[in-house]
Amino acid sequence: MKYLKIKSKGIIQPEAFTLIGASTKKGDETKRGFFGSGAKYSLSSLIKNGVKFKVFAGKDEIKFSTKKVSFRGQEFEVIQVNGQDTSLTTTMGGDDWNDSFSYIREIYSNALDEDDNTKLEVTKELEGEDGHTSYFIEYNKDVEDFHKNIYSYFCTENPNVLHSNSKGSIYPGETIRLFRKGILCYQDNNVRSLFNYNSPDFSINESRTLSDTWDGRYRVGLIWENCTDEILIKELLYGLEGGNAGTYEHSIYWSISPSFSEAWGNVVKDLKFVGLEHTEMFGRDEVKGRLRLPFDFLKKLRDSFKDIDILGLYDNADNFFTEVKSPKEVLINKVIDAVGLLLETNYRYRWDNPKIRYVKFDRDNVYGMALNGDILLSTKLDTYSVDEIARIIIEENEHNITGFKDETREFQDHLFKLYFEELKTGKK
Repeated sequence: MKYLKIKSKGIIQPEAFTLIGASTKKGDETKRGFFGSGAKYSLSSLIKNGVKFKVFAGKDEIKFSTKKVSFRGQEFEVIQVNGQDTSLTTTMGGDDWNDSFSYIREIYSNALDEDDNTKLEVTKELEGEDGHTSYFIEYNKDVEDFHKNIYSYFCTENPNVLHSNSKGSIYPGETIRLFRKGILCYQDNNVRSLFNYNSPDFSINESRTLSDTWDGRYRVGLIWENCTDEILIKELLYGLEGGNAGTYEHSIYWSISPSFSEAWGNVVKDLKFVGLEHTEMFGRDEVKGRLRLPFDFLKKLRDSFKDIDILGLYDNADNFFTEVKSPKEVLINKVIDAVGLLLETNYRYRWDNPKIRYVKFDRDNVYGMALNGDILLSTKLDTYSVDEIARIIIEENEHNITGFKDETREFQDHLFKLYFEELKTGKK
């Protein structure tokens, strides 16, 4: 019979299989395990699934057996270590521990924590070695499949790492696989992924599986923000182009205040973009040659790189818009009348004849905007009255004069001051 042999330096103690919660790894960030339950769960899983195995501490074999025990009308198999009863049963772990990867993952992870040079090999010899702990696991079909596809489970064995930084590593991918400290903690064969990711900071539960999918997407975002490989960054951008769903990377959570590496700046300065959601607002010639990417992602990039060329999004603009060259005549006439109305009042002293531009905003509740001394008016104002348009023009003109933003205390105080001063001029 063939076995998968997992050998590491150091001699395991029988108590590793009997003391629940007894872990010397807690608080040690270099270690892969910290719950103190993995060796017990793997032991239960091997026995429950009828997988033949042996464990040697040095040259001495640690022997495992079971005996039936009744408890409240139910029968359980209690695990014995070297003939001594434990409090462990073969029901431990549940469904998360029913496949070959679960018990091999745990055994191999514990071995790596003790010895970075832990060896995996197929053998027919069942013999321990001085100064080492050796596991021998029946080389059945499931174990063979695992062993032949080990890169899918332990990325540290994979030499094809594409990039590494302080936040993690990037590997080739087809469907999404996340690795914590080199060990698979999440996979979904139904989700396409441009890359796979390894991070020491993914949150896991006691079954060593990802415990927080949101945190996983956030940690992947940090890996990318710190990426210094310009070719890889371009590969990501072109992989995301033309969609806002379809790959795991479309669901990345970027930092609230992202800090993209200098390499990102070198890449985006030579590219032109348009928000995927806004493509239909422009003509074919306007979007030609531009990467169509999710607008929220483009805004995150602009937070780090103010000069990025995003069609319809300007450096100091708060809203997205596209300019309309030929607005309706009715709107033009109403704006002319509104300006004429203002020039008949004391407001004429605050009017410096700014340029008025007509635009389409992407948000329905935006009717005007101040930008670099110009006043931008929504084409939807064609149904508004002259008085309503005049009030909008006043607001945007005051934004230009003061530099104060919308919905700020400074701008509110400024408008009240203007109103109060105007009241005083009419005092009898």
